[in-house]
Amino acid sequence: MNLILFTSTYPFDGGAEQTFLDAEVEHLIQVFDRVILVPKIIKGRCLPLPERVTVEESYAELLQKAKLLPLLSRVLRSGLVYRELLSRPSLLLHLQAIQRMVRFMAVASLTSDWVKAWLDKNKGEAKNIFYTYWFDSSSFGIGLTKQDHPDIRLVSRVHGYDLYEEYYYRPAYWPFRRNALSLLDGLFPDSDAGFRYLAQKYPEYLSIYDTRLLGVTKSGFSTSYSQDQVFRIVSCSMLVPIKRVELLLEGIIYAARVRPNQKFEWVHMGDGKIRSNLQKYANNQLPSNATAHFAGYSTKSALMNFYHENPVDVFVNVSETEGTPVSIMEAASCSIPVIATFVGGNPEIVSEKNGIVLSSNPTPEEIANALFFFLDNPAVAIKKRKGSYDVWNERYNADINFRVFAEQLKSIGES
Repeated sequence: MNLILFTSTYPFDGGAEQTFLDAEVEHLIQVFDRVILVPKIIKGRCLPLPERVTVEESYAELLQKAKLLPLLSRVLRSGLVYRELLSRPSLLLHLQAIQRMVRFMAVASLTSDWVKAWLDKNKGEAKNIFYTYWFDSSSFGIGLTKQDHPDIRLVSRVHGYDLYEEYYYRPAYWPFRRNALSLLDGLFPDSDAGFRYLAQKYPEYLSIYDTRLLGVTKSGFSTSYSQDQVFRIVSCSMLVPIKRVELLLEGIIYAARVRPNQKFEWVHMGDGKIRSNLQKYANNQLPSNATAHFAGYSTKSALMNFYHENPVDVFVNVSETEGTPVSIMEAASCSIPVIATFVGGNPEIVSEKNGIVLSSNPTPEEIANALFFFLDNPAVAIKKRKGSYDVWNERYNADINFRVFAEQLKSIGES
């Protein structure tokens, strides 16, 4: 049986999916005869891959070479577009929503073309299960293909931006959601919060939902804590508004001003257009007892090497919404305690056992007080370090989670 896995950029290292998918692919190939990776975008160098894992670059090339006018004409002839508008006439008041719907349908149409051509080329070779890592236009396009190829199976994971419409989009609208759900054989949110969201909003498809936690591999070490009177903070995310890294900066500024005799060092891993501006702002606003370093994009290996070589006292996530952040899993696997907001899957991985859960919309003072807790209670902080490792091992161990998930996918493919 073949598994055809649609990604954003993986296995090319120009994006962050390496963090998620390296370990999972290692387990998928133990269950399937072949794993075929189909990225939307070819960006950077191709990462080393296990045997029997191959890459199809033709899909990305098809999307890149598509001509706008013929594609737009095709979309506007689609009955699905007009049925979508009839079901939600308020969309006509929002140009951005209409543009989003058209782009979504355009990529879905091209995806359907590619899948049909791929199936014709590989006819009779083996049974196929299609798996989209994001529940997006690619997933919908593969689903449309099932009209002509009802024997294929289609599943998808769903995380954050592809799930929580209200947090990521104005107006709150994800195109063709119910159509896409009706074409799936399984949908796997990466948190219990995601499952509850789907069950409440689209209860008619409850039978296909199943929480499947992500995971990271064992680090093989425990990150040390500071022993030189410096308090060291790490965060890791893309520098986009929904991650609220500016809010974390304000919390550290507040903490440094309240405790002028305490030294603070903060390192943020992750890139974005605002990185240089954030660095300048931090340099100007932080008092002399605090420093901030925006280190930019980091591969998984570089991040883990940082945790191995440097002391870290706490990992902080103040996002507005989340699935279950792999960045927190990575920190937990290294025995780093965590401060995180009460959003999405965060309270599933962070608790009193291994850290502090902030309110969903914390103030800089609330963030600072959480930092002070670790400063003022070193014995408790050490217990929370062990708690972090235990949480990783019990719930986010990649070797357990991905093995179970791979077997479940094979079962769906055989049904």
